[in-house]
Amino acid sequence: MTSLPIANPSRSTRDRRFHRYRLHVYRISLFVMIITVIHAEHRWFVAQQRGEENPSLVIDQVLPLIPNASKLGDYDPDHGGQTVLDAEGESLGFVVQTSPESDSVVGFSGPMNMLVAFDTDHRIGGLSLLRSGDTREHTEDVIHNQRFMTSLNGLNWQEAAVAEVDAVSGATLTSMSIIDGVRLRLGGSNPSSRFADPIKLDEVTAFFSDVVGLVPDARKPSLLVAMDAENVELGRVFRTSPHADQMIGYQGPTDTLVALDLEGRVVGAAIRGSFDNQPYVRYVTEDRYFFNLFKGFTLSDVAALDMVDAGIEGVSGATKTSTTVAEALIYTAQQIEREQPLPKLKAKSLWSFAARDYGTATVVALALVVALTHLRGNRRLRVAMQIVLVVYLGFINADMLSQAQLVGWSQNGVAWKAAPGLVMLTLAALVCPLFTGRQVYCTHLCPFGAMQDWTRRVPLKTRVPRWLDQGLRFLPAALLLLVILVAMLHGSVPLVGIEPFDAFVIRIAGWATISVAVIGLVASLFVPKAYCHYGCPTGAMLGFLRLNGASGRFTRRDAFATILVLLAIGIYLW
Repeated sequence: MTSLPIANPSRSTRDRRFHRYRLHVYRISLFVMIITVIHAEHRWFVAQQRGEENPSLVIDQVLPLIPNASKLGDYDPDHGGQTVLDAEGESLGFVVQTSPESDSVVGFSGPMNMLVAFDTDHRIGGLSLLRSGDTREHTEDVIHNQRFMTSLNGLNWQEAAVAEVDAVSGATLTSMSIIDGVRLRLGGSNPSSRFADPIKLDEVTAFFSDVVGLVPDARKPSLLVAMDAENVELGRVFRTSPHADQMIGYQGPTDTLVALDLEGRVVGAAIRGSFDNQPYVRYVTEDRYFFNLFKGFTLSDVAALDMVDAGIEGVSGATKTSTTVAEALIYTAQQIEREQPLPKLKAKSLWSFAARDYGTATVVALALVVALTHLRGNRRLRVAMQIVLVVYLGFINADMLSQAQLVGWSQNGVAWKAAPGLVMLTLAALVCPLFTGRQVYCTHLCPFGAMQDWTRRVPLKTRVPRWLDQGLRFLPAALLLLVILVAMLHGSVPLVGIEPFDAFVIRIAGWATISVAVIGLVASLFVPKAYCHYGCPTGAMLGFLRLNGASGRFTRRDAFATILVLLAIGIYLW
């Protein structure tokens, strides 16, 4: 009797499972490749725009901040920007750009390059936008907010680097990214004075012979405390640079060192360096009585001095140089009197949670518990969660996954610090379909999906004709094609307008996103979750990444995704 071969079902099952996982890895690879190519293309595009460096400014960009500006000087390494000159060639201040230092600061979907104007006192006179990688609606809401755009006015470089500013409601991420970018630009390095050498011990020993160390004063950032070997305070010292660098004597500024005793009274002063005429400087240095005019005065006394009333006259033969040194000392005392203690900076970390981020993280955690356990069958709990999604995640926090956000992060990097709550939501949205087979974001985290779900009870349902159903199902794919083209070609089409999510921030929402939201909700009255099925590119993307029983077949979606990747690579290489 001939025995028939027995099929090995377990091996066949293993082969099918291996093929399914292999295709799933292929889909993940396509997704990663898209992100990588978009990022690479954006880096190239930005580099071409700036010519590997910041573009030169034109005077029209400066005029809104410094109205009397006539021309710009060359790049000045003293303050990292360009000097602004009037028609006579006199300095009106200077301007600096926050980029490239701020390029790592991502708001809702991209970084900003701001122009910061400083007056001749080295205090901020205003901010303006040079370039925005963020959405147009959020950006316009911020730059038209007069309170926010003038919040740093009057602060010096050091104060602005640690300033606390309230965000613009409805555009929190965008506005805070601007402030963080300014902080990063100004906090990276203080504008170098024209006299780069810091105060040294051997200079101070002329006033405090026992000095062995200098430490910053906790109350006045410009003062240094002189300490002896037993860590006892001997007095304080300061210099007139950079505060008075704009005060020119006969032909240049002078840096003067001033010493104060423990009671805060002047015990002496000496010229540290000067760009003025050296013979004139020598006359001032050799004059035994000039600096004695200030002895015994407190800092506040010096700040209140009037040159004429105090009888301060110039040194014979060096009148302009000496009177400018005296004026610089008085001016510096006035600036130091205005200084406030610098707040302590918090330690930098990858995550920086605010109250809104804790709220979003909590909602994400609750949604995962409900979606991945038997609780998803609890109708009352589901309705309660939907209310939280719509009210809190939608209208209050406006934390939602969108193509505008994903493209922005692909181009510029993830907003780990600026929006950790949104990062957690995005991770949950992407990871769950990859490994659990559930589109948790679409079913349990999307505020617009929740609103559509509430329309199920409206008795207006109708059947979509087969030909129309098949045609509409191509719309999400067409929108994804548009997203890739806009991302790779840097088109002017605002991607927030192709989805309804910005409609939750009604104050800054554009007509396009409001129209999509209204049409989607009206359509869902007749067809359950019509927008999810026929109009959502983000849902289609998550569905493509979902691991399910059909993952073992190479479908039209796989072919389309492959074409998108090849198209992106082609644009990048072209």
